Amino acid sequence: MATDFGLEKAKTEQKSVVLAYLLWWFLGWLGIHRLYAGMEKWWLYPVLGLIGAITVFILIGYIILLGLFIWWVIDAVNLHKVIQLQNLEVIENYEKTIQTPMS
Repeated sequence: MATDFGLEKAKTEQKSVVLAYLLWWFLGWLGIHRLYAGMEKWWLYPVLGLIGAITVFILIGYIILLGLFIWWVIDAVNLHKVIQLQNLEVIENYEKTIQTPMS
């Protein structure tokens, strides 16, 4: 019975691919999808977005915003794989705790 509880706990620690894509679509400009997925440098989205918006009048902002958009699309392609790998890691960690005898 204890292993069933541990497995259920491990399942609740897994991330949702659907939620990750909803965050990507609606809050992607803030990098919230990267924060949810545990990806690094999520904070660059709002920083680059702000810099791009401020510098739009000297045309550099358009280049920054275009780069940010391309990065956002690349994240969409990679997001499913990142979530799957994290979910697999959660299950592997659960299996390691089961195989390790308790002291």
